[in-house]
Parts: sequence; structure tokens; C-alpha cells
Amino acid sequence: MRSAQGLFSSDPLEPMRLFPLRYPWAYAHVQQAKRNTWFPEEAPLQDDVQDWHERLSLEERRAVEILLGFFNPMESMVTSNLLMALYPYLTAPEIRLYLIRQAWEEANHTMAFEYVIKTLPVDRERVFGMLEDHPAVAAKAAFQRQLTAEILQPGLNLSAAAGRRRFLRNLVGFFVVLEGIFFYSGFAFALSFRRRNLLRGLNTIIDWVLKDESLHLSFGIHLIQTFLQEHPEVRTEDLMGELREMILEAVSLEENYNRSLLPQPILGMHAELLNGYVRYVADRRMEELGIGAQFHSPNPLRWLAIEIDLPEQVNFFEARNVSYEVGRPRT
Repeated sequence: MRSAQGLFSSDPLEPMRLFPLRYPWAYAHVQQAKRNTWFPEEAPLQDDVQDWHERLSLEERRAVEILLGFFNPMESMVTSNLLMALYPYLTAPEIRLYLIRQAWEEANHTMAFEYVIKTLPVDRERVFGMLEDHPAVAAKAAFQRQLTAEILQPGLNLSAAAGRRRFLRNLVGFFVVLEGIFFYSGFAFALSFRRRNLLRGLNTIIDWVLKDESLHLSFGIHLIQTFLQEHPEVRTEDLMGELREMILEAVSLEENYNRSLLPQPILGMHAELLNGYVRYVADRRMEELGIGAQFHSPNPLRWLAIEIDLPEQVNFFEARNVSYEVGRPRT
């Protein structure tokens, strides 16, 4: 007999029995993710190497190294959190199926940024040292590590309110903050190079990663909403205030990171312009969570609409692909 329904209710060792589906939206995400399979080496980087030698300034090369020094380890942190903190507890088959697919995608992203790092003539030791040596990168990494550590502590009890609150913090911290704010800020900066016809190979990879991350974000929002529907007692005024404060802390971390990334303007981008975009994106994430906007900021990077701001790609409730395969993700 199949175990009782719910995100956490199945025997963790029960073989997957997908049908009838409990969460059609999750299975729709799995199907969509399959259509977005790619491999890093499909993006040629020869012109990027030439750009590095002949067209990028010292400040631009330094900023790219910081960007790579952030993205590479953070993708690994997402993979670890998926497998160690989420998969053991989220036992509904179609949820687990997507988590497995996402873990593969995150590992593919790690290989993609490694491919860039070993191809471009970057200072490899400096790039990999960013995680510990660059204060703003280290601060964001510590923020994420703490969320995973909270789940891995002995005695997590998801039948108790305190355990569920801790689990929800992790979902918001990874799906909404890391993948929906930190990564989107990095995408915006990376794509500014293509506006100057620079690093087009790297930006092809960014396009592909962005498609994946947009779907991860969508899955995470659906998962959080389902969690709150199944456990309405968790949604207290205090908890929603706690989540708001966590997101605002993350915004502050990202603003500090962008100021260190861009101590002076490059490629028409400066730190406060990028931070205006961070606040705009953070407002949208908080609205999606139902806790209301904080900054009421317009999008200062209107050109990004051409790159990533399109309507919903998938009708998840009908499980039907609408435009994802030919479009780009929305912010």
C-alpha cells in the first residue's frame, strides 16, 4: 500500500510510484527540465580568450574572476543542500524526481564554470580562493552554509513547529535568496558584457544556467506555497516577519558584494545601478511569497527585459509546455 499523502509522509526508502500524481506541478517541472538539457563544451570560448587578452581591462578581468569565484562554489552548495538537507525529508515521488534532476543540473553548472575557469587565462588560485579570501563572497557563503547546518543538526523534527520553521527557512534561503536573488544579480552583471559584444561564449553558458535557475526558482515557489498550504499553522506573523528579515539581510549582503565587485563603473554598470536591480528582484520575490514588497523599486536595468523578462514559461497546473523552449526566463 502506498504511504499517506504529503510532502514528508512517505517511507524514505519506498520505491518511487509516480502515478497517480500528488503534485502535478512538480512533474511538469521535471518534464520541462528534460527539454533544457545542455553540456558546457557546446559553448565555444575561443573568442572569449581573445577578448580576455585584447579587449578586457584589468578591472573587467578582476570583476569576472570575482564572479566566477562566487558562482562556482555556490553551485556546489546548492547541490549539497538538495541531497543532504532536502532529499531525505521531501519524500513525495515527483518532488524527489525533480530534486534529483536539479542536483544533476547544479553539478552541470559547476562543471560549466570549471570549464570557463580552465579555459580563460584567469588566476585559478585567486578564483578558487574567493570563497575564503574575499569578504563579500565569504559572507554570502556563510549565510547559505548556516541554513544547511540548521537542517543537519541532530534531532530535526518536522512534526514539530520549530522543525518546520527551520525547514521553511532553508527552502526560502536557497530557492528564493540564492537562486532567485544572488544568482539573478550575477546574471545581470555577466550579461552586461554581451551588450558590449564581449565574452559571448561565457554568456551563452549564462543563458543556459539562467533557464535552469528560472525553473528552480519556480519549483521552489510552488514547493513553499504547497508547504504552507499543508501546514497552515506554520504561517504566523512572526515567521513571515522572520523570512522578511532574512531576505533583507541577504539583500544587504548582495549590495556589499556588488560594491566590492564594482568599486568603479565598468561597461556602463555601477554598483548602485546593480543594487537597484537587486532591490527590484527582492521585491518580486517577497511578493511571490506573500509577504509584500519592501523597496518598491522600479527595474533600473530595462534592457534586461529583452534578455530574461518574459511571461510564465510553463502552465504548470495543466502540465503543458507553453514557450520555455524558445523563450528566456522571466525575472
